[in-house]
Amino acid sequence: MTDFDATKLLELLKTKQISPKELASAFLKSIKMQDTKLQAWEYLNEEIIEKQIQKIETLDPSKYSLWGLPIGIKDIYNTFDMPTQMGSPIWKDFTPGNDARVVHYLRRNGALILGKTTTAEFAVHYQDKTRNPHDLNRSPGTSSSGSAVAVAADMVPVAFGSQTAGSIGRPASYCGVYGYKPTFGILPRVGVLKTTDSLDTLGFFTKSARDLKLILDASRVHGQNYEFVHRYLDNYIPSKKKKFKVGILKHPKWHLADEHAKKSFEEFVKALDSSLFEIEEMKLPSSVQTIHNIHGIIYDKTLSYYFREEFKQGTLISPIFNDIILRGQKITLEEYKKALDTQAKMTLEYNEYFKSYDVCLTLSTADEAPIGLTTPDIPDSNLIWTFLGMPTVSIPALKGKNALPIGILAIGKKYDDYRLLEFVEKIAF
Repeated sequence: MTDFDATKLLELLKTKQISPKELASAFLKSIKMQDTKLQAWEYLNEEIIEKQIQKIETLDPSKYSLWGLPIGIKDIYNTFDMPTQMGSPIWKDFTPGNDARVVHYLRRNGALILGKTTTAEFAVHYQDKTRNPHDLNRSPGTSSSGSAVAVAADMVPVAFGSQTAGSIGRPASYCGVYGYKPTFGILPRVGVLKTTDSLDTLGFFTKSARDLKLILDASRVHGQNYEFVHRYLDNYIPSKKKKFKVGILKHPKWHLADEHAKKSFEEFVKALDSSLFEIEEMKLPSSVQTIHNIHGIIYDKTLSYYFREEFKQGTLISPIFNDIILRGQKITLEEYKKALDTQAKMTLEYNEYFKSYDVCLTLSTADEAPIGLTTPDIPDSNLIWTFLGMPTVSIPALKGKNALPIGILAIGKKYDDYRLLEFVEKIAF
């Protein structure tokens, strides 16, 4: 049962074939059996889980879309009843006393917050303890890997993460699960650790394509107060077009990708049904070559500002984080402002460029998970789509030369998330 997706589990819950308590117990058993070696969880408390279950069982299942569904939360989201420690000893045992807006939305829809998943220090770089369930000696990905591992190892059906560069797409690819980074801003960031204002994007991991829209609808903003979301998502009308126009992308770092991975991707594309998909190779504007550098200016400068107090804590922050702060301090306000202006202009430019496609495809990562927990990843394109605010889904579609997972990344236009998710369901495995 712990290997079922959220949609199937909700069917069992709402037809009373299983109770919220029985389901939570099954996942807790899975965690106890595996987490000593995988270390995907930062905080679990069975008394808190029991209190939530008691409240959930008083609710009418037919009125709550996520009634009794266990969900993991990356330990950078505020939770009123659990600590939010952000991967740092500086914030050990800190309890904010409130829920992040997304957590509030999940509870409002009847979800059970099972616990907090591990994160890299301040969600910034590599984890040094969470293990890849497919091979303990290989990387599980970057900062949201606790959530990806928890879903991949059947410890929870859904878990939330965040992405400022590639922290959803990369763990999803390495761990073999669906990883969805929505359009920038449609999941509210209130009550979530802030690292970089124009880049931080919330998202989540699931076991199936059909779960993606279900979880999006329960966790996103709704209503006329959110103009673009209201226009494009609240009032979304499915396209009447029979075919999806699909752009095939060989991004600027494509030459660094593993040959086996590239061949597998090309075979996948060739196998797409021509009656459903119109395939066309596409090239990005030459300005794409500048995105990694501009992202670095924004990222480093913002971190050096928001973490100036933590920087004073000396040995309580890691050498890697310390170096990022030092780099950021050398960036002038003029350089930072210019980078933000360029990001805004490029976001408009690229959204216009992508208008002729329904979705674009490329590799999620350059290869399967590298050996070593802190081995630098081969550059991929995840950062580009984060920078541009475009929605992406890493689809667990391929196997590497060692039979380990590699994802295919589907990229949509801004605010065209539902069209992207329709595509992902069409090619779902």
